[in-house]
Amino acid sequence: MMERKILFADDDAEIREVVRILLEGEGYRVDEAADGISAVSMADDTYDLIILDVMMPELDGFSTCLEISKFK
Repeated sequence: MMERKILFADDDAEIREVVRILLEGEGYRVDEAADGISAVSMADDTYDLIILDVMMPELDGFSTCLEISKFK
């Protein structure tokens, strides 16, 4: 069985940690991004799912999604 990869972007480190622990407990590999800009630079076609916080500074979740979709 192939390990599923998730990119999780949230500006709150505690939320990222809790979500990462829960998802890893279910067998997922989780990479974290602290902001939308980092998420855009990390995003590639190896991720099965990208989870974005809507209210991040500089580049919110909606804008991050639009940027990622430009090259996907």
